[in-house]
Amino acid sequence: MSSGLKGKVAIVTGAGGGVGRSISKRLALEGCKVVLVGRNRDKLAKAAQEIGDKKSTLVAVADITKEAEVLSAMEQTISAFDTVDILVNNAGTINDPACFHEMNDDQWNSLIDTNLVGTFRMTKAAIPIMMKNKTGGNIVNISSVLGVRAIPKVPLSVYGVTKAGVIMFTRSIAVEYGPHRIRCNCVCPSTIKSSLIEPYLQDENAKKLLESAFPLRKIGEPDDIAGAVSYLCSDDAGWVTGTVLMVDGGVTARQ
Repeated sequence: MSSGLKGKVAIVTGAGGGVGRSISKRLALEGCKVVLVGRNRDKLAKAAQEIGDKKSTLVAVADITKEAEVLSAMEQTISAFDTVDILVNNAGTINDPACFHEMNDDQWNSLIDTNLVGTFRMTKAAIPIMMKNKTGGNIVNISSVLGVRAIPKVPLSVYGVTKAGVIMFTRSIAVEYGPHRIRCNCVCPSTIKSSLIEPYLQDENAKKLLESAFPLRKIGEPDDIAGAVSYLCSDDAGWVTGTVLMVDGGVTARQ
């Protein structure tokens, strides 16, 4: 188990999805009180049920692109647990691959609003609370390998830009708020097992082709991201801030 997490209050956005659910469960296992934030109450309730400890979990339904709903989630957190020690900005969206010149403003704005503005809003709401903590605070942003490189024949330019923005935002917040003992780090996953790629895994040939892209010859699991987040939130990472942790099976090293 990671050190220094017992009793900490952690907010996880996108907590109803596969990675968000794994992060929430891992932090709860480490002894955190966990606030599960997302837009789908049923998915959040299911994730909270899997954690099992009603006294240490809170479901806060919120759209992170809307300031009033973000502030409401923060108020619910303070009301239930008094403070915020950890914020995991996991919520994000991705589009179907599309040529940049064929994208319209609505497609751009959906990616920018969730991946960047939503991360901004949650962080802005959490920082004043963390600044009051004697022990500071901890922010972990979930970016993507597509925030550091583009993939030929997979046109995801605007998505990549938003995830690159998350990386730079991470570094900027780490430098600006380090004097307040607030650490900010970033995790960049590559392909993670999810409902989106499940159809490819049913086909043995497609699965082998997908796995062959990675030096470790396998795609990632949600728990791989949860483990990285747990480390970055722990005392073991007490002198780690502004860093970008690639959790990608070695794919960026290869390419």
